[in-house]
Amino acid sequence: MRLRRCVPPLLLAGVLCTGAYAAPADTLGLAREVNAQIVHRHMREEAHAFAAAFNGSTMMPEDIPAGCQAQMREAVTGMYAAMTEHLKAGIEEPEYQRVLEQQLASVYSSDQLQAFLVRAADTDTDRAALSAEILSGPGLKDIEEAQMQKIVDGMDEKSPSSPALAAALQAASAAKAACERLQIDAG
Repeated sequence: MRLRRCVPPLLLAGVLCTGAYAAPADTLGLAREVNAQIVHRHMREEAHAFAAAFNGSTMMPEDIPAGCQAQMREAVTGMYAAMTEHLKAGIEEPEYQRVLEQQLASVYSSDQLQAFLVRAADTDTDRAALSAEILSGPGLKDIEEAQMQKIVDGMDEKSPSSPALAAALQAASAAKAACERLQIDAG
């Protein structure tokens, strides 16, 4: 009789333990996590670094005449702000993220994806190196490079992909041309 009373708690403990070790999340779900926590996160950090490096006060020629410094600074600041937004939009593009995640799921097993997440949780892990390692899988670098090329192609005054960027580039060109005319007139 006493044994019967012990069996139900043991059986319950066994059921609870097997629930704790249920099958891992599906591969696509893990691929989404790897993308969000490692690859996409690193891309966002790179975009943030770009924005911090090119804040409009940098990249100004030294020999700008005083008469056009304010106009050039405003144009360059607007251009870099628009470039940063264009870069961020390209990185965040849902179709790009979807294709990348699907390729991650087809290249890596659930166990491999889980191992990437475990490594990412270690504070000593170099996330940039881990992201590069992940993207070294078949087809992944091609997807990333194609998206980066699409972003670069959109950085043109005549590109319809980003009207705000095109307008900012045109404004920077116009400010530069006005400044050059001022220099010629002064010379």
